[in-house]
Amino acid sequence: MLFPLFVVVTLLEIYVLVSVGDAIGGFSTVLLVIITALIGSSLLKHQGWSTMAKAQRSMAEGKTPAFEMMEGVVILVSGVMLLTPGFITDTVGLLGLIPLSRRYFINNILEKNASKVFSQKNAVFTYKINQTPPAEKKREKKDDAIEGEFWED
Repeated sequence: MLFPLFVVVTLLEIYVLVSVGDAIGGFSTVLLVIITALIGSSLLKHQGWSTMAKAQRSMAEGKTPAFEMMEGVVILVSGVMLLTPGFITDTVGLLGLIPLSRRYFINNILEKNASKVFSQKNAVFTYKINQTPPAEKKREKKDDAIEGEFWED
């Protein structure tokens, strides 16, 4: 599923870049791609630090910063989209950096996948049993001393 999506997006990007290049010229198209990347990178930096501050505030209040972590994932994906040259990926990346559309993305992701995550019937837990022979266990017990240094002011 991911490979066909990658191929289709790449072909669409090439088509849009060629079409824009025909309309406004090659140099202007390259300049426009560079400008959108610069604007996106400054937005990426600002939104990343803002989300980090919100997460720290949530942790200071004793809350789990789950939504802020989801925002961080969307910001990361948006940054990758902005690094990919092209107008379609830049548009999607910029939408991921705008707080209102980012919340919309997160809410849609959670709505569509919440039933999959919370309806898992099979959980697998592994427990590794230490198969140390009893003679070695006795030897390990003797070496429980912890070395350290202590200073008193």
